[in-house]
Amino acid sequence: MVVSAEKQGVGMAAGDIHTVPRGDRWANVFEDGDRLIVSAGTKETAARMGRELARLRGVRHVIHERDDHADAPARARDLVRG
Repeated sequence: MVVSAEKQGVGMAAGDIHTVPRGDRWANVFEDGDRLIVSAGTKETAARMGRELARLRGVRHVIHERDDHADAPARARDLVRG
């Protein structure tokens, strides 16, 4: 089930896994945004891996959108329960 992260008021909670854009790739990172878990060439592949990692860890998986402006931070759009 996918729920809007903005409606849930979700930030980067402790332990959650976030799928975020990183250059021309997509990465799964821990909540601090600095510790890379794995990266992939497509958002769909990264999201699939992030969802499984979150399920295994018993945490939430948050999927961010790539913003149209390169200097703007990614926005959390979807929250997936692991």
